[in-house]
Amino acid sequence: MNDRNLYAPNPAFDLSVLTLCLLFALALGGLALGGDWYAGFLPAQTASAALPGSLWETLTTLGDGRIQLALMLPFCLRYPRVFWALVLGALIAGLLSRCGKVWFGLPRPAAVLEAGQITIIGARLTTLSFPSGHSVSAFSFMVSWLALLGWGRALPIVVLAFLVGFSRIAVGAHWPVDVLAGAVIGLIGGWLGLRLSRRFRWGLGIGAHWALIAVAVVAVATLPFDGQGYPDTLPWRIVACAWGLGGFTLVYLLPLLRGGWQAVNRPLADIDVAEIKA
Repeated sequence: MNDRNLYAPNPAFDLSVLTLCLLFALALGGLALGGDWYAGFLPAQTASAALPGSLWETLTTLGDGRIQLALMLPFCLRYPRVFWALVLGALIAGLLSRCGKVWFGLPRPAAVLEAGQITIIGARLTTLSFPSGHSVSAFSFMVSWLALLGWGRALPIVVLAFLVGFSRIAVGAHWPVDVLAGAVIGLIGGWLGLRLSRRFRWGLGIGAHWALIAVAVVAVATLPFDGQGYPDTLPWRIVACAWGLGGFTLVYLLPLLRGGWQAVNRPLADIDVAEIKA
């Protein structure tokens, strides 16, 4: 399977993304209009205690863009359209998320609740709560795969996105409203990135693709050295780093050494030139 059909019109997919956005927005509006901005946090934390903290800590790192790049690296050459759409979606969603954090500047749970009321896993964060950046990243990453694979085959990725969002509450980093807003922003950013990638296809060119891959490789290589507040996830980050860099070696470097530049870039060269310039 390749990703040639990613750019085909898909009204059912568009409707499903819109429906998810509306459901999350309604839940967000319900919490906000209820007059309790922090509603749902303590019950969610209580429910999360049924599973070990190490699991939530590991799941929450899936919202780190570098982990997503590591998981994607072995497949970037096979699914270049997906990779390009993910890059654009991440940029758009990330910009929207950063604007929200700066604009609202809301405190995180650790800055509001007493120490005995909250479980903190990892770093104790206190500022720039709204929206949840990890949730933004997870739901943005989900969109292009959902467009390509459909709900059946993309269901594991969808489930992981929801778990990443919930993990941000479980580790004590975000309120439920932060996660809901992050999901909406991620879905919108991912959808816009996919739409933009259909029209602006610079990232499908061989030189552009290699430039983006180089950035991804550098980012993935930092995983063992920067846990972003979750040092206990080091073994998992090493595995993710090895997976990503190993995939890069197998898919890009070894074919380059064995067959030269044209051999490794044949999948990109097979993309119609007219498609890239469209």
